[in-house]
Amino acid sequence: MKLREEQRGFVLSGIALLLMLPAMLLAASCFMIIETGGEAVSLQATADKVFHTGDDIERMIEDMWDENLLAGNEPNANAKFDELADNYRAATGLLVDLTPSWMLWIHVQNNGANHYTGTKYGKVEHVAPENWRYYFEVQDEEKGETPDWDYDEPILLVEKIDNKLRITIEDYTSPYHSDIYYSDQLLWDYVGGIEKNHVGETIEVDGVLQLEVSVYVRDPRGAARYSSTVELE
Repeated sequence: MKLREEQRGFVLSGIALLLMLPAMLLAASCFMIIETGGEAVSLQATADKVFHTGDDIERMIEDMWDENLLAGNEPNANAKFDELADNYRAATGLLVDLTPSWMLWIHVQNNGANHYTGTKYGKVEHVAPENWRYYFEVQDEEKGETPDWDYDEPILLVEKIDNKLRITIEDYTSPYHSDIYYSDQLLWDYVGGIEKNHVGETIEVDGVLQLEVSVYVRDPRGAARYSSTVELE
């Protein structure tokens, strides 16, 4: 039978087909290798970006502490960590979370509130080398109270001496009573009030840690993550 022009083609013999199959399989494998290799390179680049961002954030936090940028007369030092995280998010496109945890805090017995350093109810001031003052407010807006924002309930002097912190209650001017904690360690209970209980007393605690900052960085897809804790003395 004679084929028309448009029906003409190439018919493979059995041997020719066997010779071409390996080449076809190799070509398909090469495409898979190229695709997998590209994904691996992209993942490595993302991981490097996440790691270097996390490492740079740690360095920045330590510099801020050394330069006293986290201590000052203004309350709500934790807002500076929110601002820092926002800046890194905008610059890198990564998701950044910074969670500060200050060691010194108070429990107010009269209203049941816990007030922490770095919030609007507690602030810290670097007053001399290895010396800080912590200021707290006992009344709580969330409890329906109207704080006077004088931050003297109590005032604590913290001195770094070798491998310890020496903490002194310098003043307390409120009829409210508070318990003072270092992390989960109760230092004084029933402080202040009209009696000015414990004012002038000093306690030393083992360790010099004042602030921990949890650093968590990840890319939006969740392919690479960085987690660490920066300890500041």
